[in-house]
Amino acid sequence: MGLTLQSLIETAIRHRADAIELEYVPEGLEVIYMKGDIGLGGVVADRESIRAIISELVTRAKLERRSHGAFKWAHGGKEYKIRAEQYESFGESAFRLILKKPKQRA
Repeated sequence: MGLTLQSLIETAIRHRADAIELEYVPEGLEVIYMKGDIGLGGVVADRESIRAIISELVTRAKLERRSHGAFKWAHGGKEYKIRAEQYESFGESAFRLILKKPKQRA
């Protein structure tokens, strides 16, 4: 099983990232976890994983006809609001997921 949107978001939460940047590169999908001005990441090369990640992101954030959206994500007893933005980078779609501070779940 390859990477999923869930694994990307949960990695970001574990590392207390503020945002995740997703951008197509020749090798696959570059994933950068941002904390302030510092980013750390790698490349997802598995095409099936890339399609699944982007498809789930577009569906959850309702990006089919809009350039931005939001969705909620529950993890570790907390609920995170994630704002998703789609933009163009070198002629391809790129994405930025901004993680808002969590709220305690009831």
